[in-house]
Amino acid sequence: MAQVHIEAIQSAIPRSIVEPGRSRRIAVAATPMPPGALKSRLRVIFYYNKVAEEESAWTVAAWIKESIGNALAEQPELAGRLRRGGEADGYWEVKFNDAGVRLVQATAEMTVSEFLALEDREAKEDALAYWVDIDKENPHFSALFYIQVTKFKGDGYSIGISCSVLLADLLFLSNFLKFWAQVHTQMLTQGQLSKNPIFHLSKFQRPNHPKYLKSISLDSATTIATAVAAATASATTIFKVNQTQAQGMSFEAIALLCLKEATKKLGVKMTSKFSLVINDESREMQVGSYGDDNNTGLQSPGMSNSLIVAEQWSELGVEELTLVQGNKPIHVSYNVMSSADEGFVVIMAPRKGQLMVSVTVAKE
Repeated sequence: MAQVHIEAIQSAIPRSIVEPGRSRRIAVAATPMPPGALKSRLRVIFYYNKVAEEESAWTVAAWIKESIGNALAEQPELAGRLRRGGEADGYWEVKFNDAGVRLVQATAEMTVSEFLALEDREAKEDALAYWVDIDKENPHFSALFYIQVTKFKGDGYSIGISCSVLLADLLFLSNFLKFWAQVHTQMLTQGQLSKNPIFHLSKFQRPNHPKYLKSISLDSATTIATAVAAATASATTIFKVNQTQAQGMSFEAIALLCLKEATKKLGVKMTSKFSLVINDESREMQVGSYGDDNNTGLQSPGMSNSLIVAEQWSELGVEELTLVQGNKPIHVSYNVMSSADEGFVVIMAPRKGQLMVSVTVAKE
């Protein structure tokens, strides 16, 4: 049976100290925090083939260790942790600190081309993007951002990103990834990254300890994280909404319109409940949960499907994420990992007079 072996896990922290007291509030419409928001995450996987002599999965992993710290210095919230101290007052918060992101090194017992050719590839991709569910009772111990570098047989490798939706939405994450790629390539061009990096934790094996931290069988669905089942049973659609035409509509009404359009597009039954995350970067994030009893009041006169336009994942602009000069991904996989038994909607910060909305619903 082909497997993916987790060989090492480490942390990368911002290169500069975060000023004390910085945080971002998450307003929760009705406590407790909706499970759909707490458990949902973004997953992006980039696949590469080696093109440069010095390039290898482990070299790229070591370079990432060095460059991500510089990028996090500009976006310290991505290295932060959740706190629920204000839950009684209707809010959680992301505390900006130096806890860092998790870096994972793994190996796969097949080539990149063999993996990409799998008919059920999407059901197995979670093995390439490490994730541990947030501990609801003690969320400050849970990492919210993971980067996994997986070495395949031959010269191929992948970079898998997992990020909590309470930390970033698709638009914010894509902008950060593009910024990080610029920082990384600049450091590489200017010789600021180690030519012969030695920080490969997988080389430092302790005697009488297992060689791998964890092994995941790619031939057995039961060994893959529970979230994979949800991912293969759900689909995410991205919409753009013209803010001028939608003026006067509540975010909840926009979310419901997009949700109805997504279910229509997929040819599935309208969900009876959904979680909503509103991520306007100019103010606190808002999280709410809606069901049969409170959906009825969301639709308003004049709402029209002409307000929204379905978009492609390529709109996020990370299809050509380059960490090594001249090496673009041979494939990019996107997913919003969420519960398949309810809808999940994220309204993102306005851009050029438009809102971007992601809708995840069960495929049935």
